[in-house]
Amino acid sequence: MRLENLDRNAAALVQEGLKALGFYAGTCRGLPGPKTAAAYERFLGWRDSLEAGFVGSKVSFSEALARVAESEVGSLEVGNNGGAAVRKYQRATWLELGPWPWCAAFVCWCFARAAETAETSLKAPDTPGAWDFEDWARKAGAKLIKPVGLETVKRGDIVIFTFSHIGIAVGEETTGQVETVEGNTNQAGSRDGDGVYQKTRPKSKIRSIIRF
Repeated sequence: MRLENLDRNAAALVQEGLKALGFYAGTCRGLPGPKTAAAYERFLGWRDSLEAGFVGSKVSFSEALARVAESEVGSLEVGNNGGAAVRKYQRATWLELGPWPWCAAFVCWCFARAAETAETSLKAPDTPGAWDFEDWARKAGAKLIKPVGLETVKRGDIVIFTFSHIGIAVGEETTGQVETVEGNTNQAGSRDGDGVYQKTRPKSKIRSIIRF
């Protein structure tokens, strides 16, 4: 579908659909502009990721978790911890929606989405706190590795950082570095940023690992 070929009514329907899926936070009036185009590109990437990874094949829960996280890279908040994408993630927790840091909410949402396509016996986490994931792991029966020590970080691990932040490993650890996808960070690596980014983090900053 080419957005530039849509009339006003069809464009509104596309915008409404993108908004319902959490990709678009603009208005649903008028012809598509840059915001609609960017949202549509994110939707296509998400769709292609799901089709390539899940349709017609079975993957481990760890792999499903990593792929869901990767499909969200580029999602941005609006204002201070707001916008459709952030609210989508926050709904995966028990905490009332609001302008609070959402890195843990992002991981909760990714877990729930991965559980729709890959088998797991674990109850989905719903905590808005990064370090609280350790308590969830103990109660849920997930494998909690703490301290990390010489353990190698693997793709699909949940990684909890020493600076009260959390993400999902999307690459195998190499030379003390780990590729992650994290919510509520930014290009500089803040724990209170503006979107979902893929980062390279030093293993020394990892407090604990949750493995499936």
